[in-house]
Amino acid sequence: MAAGDVDFRRGRRQRAVIVFVDIRDSTGMAEGMDPERLSQFFTAFRTRILSCVRKHHGVVDKFIGDGALILFGVPDEGHDDAGRALAFGHDLVRVVEAWNGTRELPHTVRIGIGIHVGEVFCGIVGDEERMEFTVLGDAVNVASRLEQATKRYGATILASGAAVEGSSERDAWHEIGREPLAGRKEPIAIFAPTVSFVPVSDAIARQTP
Repeated sequence: MAAGDVDFRRGRRQRAVIVFVDIRDSTGMAEGMDPERLSQFFTAFRTRILSCVRKHHGVVDKFIGDGALILFGVPDEGHDDAGRALAFGHDLVRVVEAWNGTRELPHTVRIGIGIHVGEVFCGIVGDEERMEFTVLGDAVNVASRLEQATKRYGATILASGAAVEGSSERDAWHEIGREPLAGRKEPIAIFAPTVSFVPVSDAIARQTP
């Protein structure tokens, strides 16, 4: 962006995998928490996201309050972008549950993750005073709606059929619904992990006499 890359400024259409991550009930968690402690909490949460993103070779597009927009296949598409995005989701859940297992937080951290793949416009938007790299398109909206739908389905991760079917992770997911998500007319297949994930905090509790 600083170098004034012409391709970025012009933007382009491409296929990408979009992941939205959000903390559940962050308002309730923040209530009564010292502002400095809250800042430390969000820093620790973002650090964990960044670590998982780097591990699976994704890109953090932006942090949005208590959540994040993460991309796979940007700027260059790979043969298993969807597989890496799905693996990232599983990995982040394990990392957050391990964090909860340390008992260092006053509240249990719960997250929701939505994953979708589709065509997007990616590039720089804004003027000379304020520029931002971002992705736009219906695929971004679907990923966001999937993340929100995790609350309704009682799931931590939801992925679209488009993301699951074209990945190496297909056998680890099963369809749990088919519906038009909020604000959309076309129904999509909604998948959740096949194997139930056992939180570290629960595993510790079971081992406690």
